[in-house]
Amino acid sequence: VKGKVRNLTSYGPFVELEEGIDGMVHVSDISWTRKVNHPSEVLKKGDEVEAVVLEVDRPNQRIALGVKQLGEDPWEHIDRHYKVGDLVTGKVTKLASFGAFIGLQNEIDGLVHISQVSEDRVEKIKNVLIVGQEVTARVVKIDRGERRIGLSIKAANYTSEQLKEEQKILDALKPGEDLVALASAFDAADEARAARDTGPGGKE
Repeated sequence: VKGKVRNLTSYGPFVELEEGIDGMVHVSDISWTRKVNHPSEVLKKGDEVEAVVLEVDRPNQRIALGVKQLGEDPWEHIDRHYKVGDLVTGKVTKLASFGAFIGLQNEIDGLVHISQVSEDRVEKIKNVLIVGQEVTARVVKIDRGERRIGLSIKAANYTSEQLKEEQKILDALKPGEDLVALASAFDAADEARAARDTGPGGKE
């Protein structure tokens, strides 16, 4: 079906399908990959929307619509799109205290933890990255369960040996752990590396 956005609410936009008949797209049915907190992030009043009818509730006169159902969920075949070790480019879409989100192809966001931005310690992410900046990074973790891709900018130039070291730490992560866990895994990797570097014959 096609219709115009008539109203935006926090839980989703109302789309006028024909006079007197509205359907609603729940925010969770807007995109397979992007977390939409409010429909105004992606739509505005008057926008023409194409959607799929998910449910017709006659007694309550409600029609549930879905936009994401028009396309395939890229996470279903994530291996076709990304593999650990791949070099990717994308633009910084959002900054957080623990890192930056990078917009990749197929509308997937990857996360670069603050410890993975540079070999030098980064105190504040905004000091080194800005929204809209294009970066090249390496895929270091794909968590299908949590639908998350971990990226490393500093690993973009790593050898396969260095990558394997990084990998060991990241593979210790259990599925279902969130970005905070991803962050602590990176911290553990840094500590392990520091311990190695300051060992016998190592460097400070």
